[in-house]
Amino acid sequence: MVSALTISRIAAGMLFTIGGICLTLALLLGTPSFWYFPCVCALTPLGFVWWFCRPSLAAALSVGPLVAAVALLRLLSGTWFAILAGCVILAVAFVLVALRDSRRWTIPLAISLAYLPTAFCSDRLFTNKVKVKTFQMSVSLDGKVPWGKVGPNWEDGTPPLVLYRDVNGSYCYTAFRSQELRERLAQKRTATVAVEYNVFSDFGRTRSSNVRSVDGVLLNDGEHELKDAERFGGEMLMDNFSSHCSY
Repeated sequence: MVSALTISRIAAGMLFTIGGICLTLALLLGTPSFWYFPCVCALTPLGFVWWFCRPSLAAALSVGPLVAAVALLRLLSGTWFAILAGCVILAVAFVLVALRDSRRWTIPLAISLAYLPTAFCSDRLFTNKVKVKTFQMSVSLDGKVPWGKVGPNWEDGTPPLVLYRDVNGSYCYTAFRSQELRERLAQKRTATVAVEYNVFSDFGRTRSSNVRSVDGVLLNDGEHELKDAERFGGEMLMDNFSSHCSY
């Protein structure tokens, strides 16, 4: 007959293993901040430690990662909040029972609690870093560019305002729907304009970018949109099939 202790270990191991996998997959679809990811990823191997090895060790090491799971509750509502809250309460109960039966959890608990600020500091120091890069870009008020037309007119009949630059024979461009920018650049009658881009990177690798400003008109402060210019962008490869629009 399987003992109650064995059943408890299997239940706790399954909860941490399956819960960690589900949270990891959910965060792969989009995480509000990087530090959640290494914390919830740690829950899965801790489930195996709990199940097959030493529950008290796994319980002590689980405290830090569980804090991240608790923090995720503020981002949820309704059914998903109830599911995660129930799993967290059950996990905390397993941790408390396992720690009560062991006196050798001080060092693993300290390691677990140190893991949490390490993940948090790594997030703040190395992810979502922003650099502002400036380019002189040509102006097209009628949507016509050297390779043709960027796209159809907007719903109100106005053509896209296009800013583009030549990069080794190919072109990088951004198209806008903004009457303010159109009037500003039309009055200046300038062939080129200074365009600033916010370039976002994680651990030194570029993740995304947006237009920070056009001719001094601020559109985005980091990821915070200040003006809705309804824009799209891309590149037109003229000489080969390699990408030229890296920032």
